[in-house]
Amino acid sequence: MRDGFGVAVVAAALSSSGAASAADFSIGIGAGADRGHVDCIASMPCDRSSAGGKLFAGYRIADSLDVQAAYFGAGHFHGGDTTPLGTDFGGTFKVSGFSVTGGYAWKFMPGWDVTGRVGLAVVRTRFDYADDAFASVSKTTVQPAVGIGVGYAITPSTRLSLDYDLTRFKVHTTQGSLQTLGLSARFAF
Repeated sequence: MRDGFGVAVVAAALSSSGAASAADFSIGIGAGADRGHVDCIASMPCDRSSAGGKLFAGYRIADSLDVQAAYFGAGHFHGGDTTPLGTDFGGTFKVSGFSVTGGYAWKFMPGWDVTGRVGLAVVRTRFDYADDAFASVSKTTVQPAVGIGVGYAITPSTRLSLDYDLTRFKVHTTQGSLQTLGLSARFAF
């Protein structure tokens, strides 16, 4: 009796809100150039650019609203900082994370749209010292995540877009912005 009541409640909820259509779910992959804002010191080579990628899955809530979960890896950046005592240290920053964002798409021409995203990212930053006498350190922080993309629907279920994503990373007292510009492909099913 109790199981029958639960099934009836679920069936009523689905019929009143409408069942999810096949095109409401999507998966995607993206790759592009990353730029991490790290400090530079004279005794260590500085490189703020890297290549990165992302894997994501989304659910369309309404015609122009969706939610997206993404895993991203931002490669590595070379830089350093100065201790409070004035000693320079250098090394490699490795950044990756997981984000959840909400998006709004504005369709401005048939097949074309601009999508804005806002949400949160859990960002893990690992710092490997150039001097092997020191152990690596890492820090995980929650950061804001925003993005904008211009997309084109090749078919009703396949979409390509040029995306710009922005979040932040932090380890020790060093913190900076992480910017990604890349191409992504989304497949709805």
